[in-house]
Amino acid sequence: MANDISQIGVVAKNEIIKCARGRKFLISLVIVFVVFLLITGLQFVMDSWDNLDSIGALTEAYLSTFPMVIVLIVALLSSIALVSEFEERTALILFTRPVRRTSILIGKILACTIVEALIILVYYILVATVGFLKIDGMSLNFLTSFGFAVMYAFATSGVAFVISAFLKKSSVCTVISILLMLVIFPIVSTMVEANDGESWYMIDQAGETIYTCIPEYVDRYNETLDQIGNVVDSAVAILKGFTDDGMTNGITWLSGNIFSAEYFMADETTQQAVLTALTSGDSAAIMEYHQYINPSFLAIQDASTQASILQMFMFLTMGADGNLSGMIMVLEMMNSMTALQPMDPPDLLKEFLVLLVWGIAGYLIAWIKFIRREF
Repeated sequence: MANDISQIGVVAKNEIIKCARGRKFLISLVIVFVVFLLITGLQFVMDSWDNLDSIGALTEAYLSTFPMVIVLIVALLSSIALVSEFEERTALILFTRPVRRTSILIGKILACTIVEALIILVYYILVATVGFLKIDGMSLNFLTSFGFAVMYAFATSGVAFVISAFLKKSSVCTVISILLMLVIFPIVSTMVEANDGESWYMIDQAGETIYTCIPEYVDRYNETLDQIGNVVDSAVAILKGFTDDGMTNGITWLSGNIFSAEYFMADETTQQAVLTALTSGDSAAIMEYHQYINPSFLAIQDASTQASILQMFMFLTMGADGNLSGMIMVLEMMNSMTALQPMDPPDLLKEFLVLLVWGIAGYLIAWIKFIRREF
C-alpha cells in the first residue's frame, strides 16, 4: 500500500513537471488571460465598466461563461493524458518499469486535477482583483464558486480520460472532448427539458453551479427576469387592445383618409401596387397611382407623418389578418418558457455529488480500458 502511494506520488510529480513544461499548459494559461482581458475590454467598449458595482454583476460578467473555459482547459490537458503515452511511444518505457498501471492512472488523474486547479485559481485571482478594485471586497461565496469550478474540471476530466483511453490520436481526443461537453451534452439537456423532463443529473447543468452558487447572481438574474416579464406582459396587454372592434373601426377610418374611392374598387394587384408605391416614397410611382390616393393624404407636407400613418394602417391590417394574434401567442409562450422561469438557489450538496459521480464514473471506465490496453 505504501509502495503504491509512493508510486502514485512519483507519477503525479513527473506528470506535473511534464505538463508545466509542455506547450498545452502555456496555451491554457493564455486562454485564461485572453478571456479575462476580452471580458474586461468589452466592459469598457460597451460602457459597462461602471455597472460592475455588485457581486452579482461581477459574477455575470466573468463567471457565467467560465464553464466553457474550463472545458477548453480540460480538453487540452486531460484528454491527452493517456493517449499521449501510446502516441509518443513513452508507454513502452513506462510499462516495463515496476509500476502498476493503476498507480500510473491515479497519478495522472491527480496531476491533471492539480494543474487544472492552479490554472482556474489564476483566473479567480484576476476576477477577485477586479472585485476588490470595483466593489471593495469579495463574497465568501466566491470560494464556493472556485470549489465547484475545480469539481467541474474534475468531472469533465473524467469524461476526457474515457475518450483518451479509447482513442489513438491526441488531436482527435481534444476535438471530441470539446464537442461532447460544449455541444452534445447541452443539446441532450435541452431536449430532455423540452419534453418536460429533468436534466439536473447532466454534467453541463451541474457545471452551472459555478455561478449559481453565488446568491447575488441569482437575485440579479431574477430581477432581470422580472423586468423582462413586465415588458412582455405590457406588450401583450397593448397588443390585445387592438384585437377588439376598435381595430376594424381604425382600419376603416385610416383607409378612408389614405385612399380614394377608386382604390376600393380596384383589384388586389392594383391595391398592392398602390401600397408599395406609398411605402417606398417613390414620387414617380405615387404620381402613377395618384387617382387611388386621397388628395388630403398627398397634401400632408411632412413625409414622416405620412410614413407613421401608413405604418399604423399596415400594423392594424396585420392584426386583422390574424398575424397579431400569432404575435400575442408567441409572447405569451415566451413568458412561460422554462428558460425564462425564476432561478432557485442550487442544492450545493446534490450538485457536488453529481459532479463527483461523473468524475468517478469516467475515471473508472478509463481505468478498466487502460489496464487492458496493449501498447
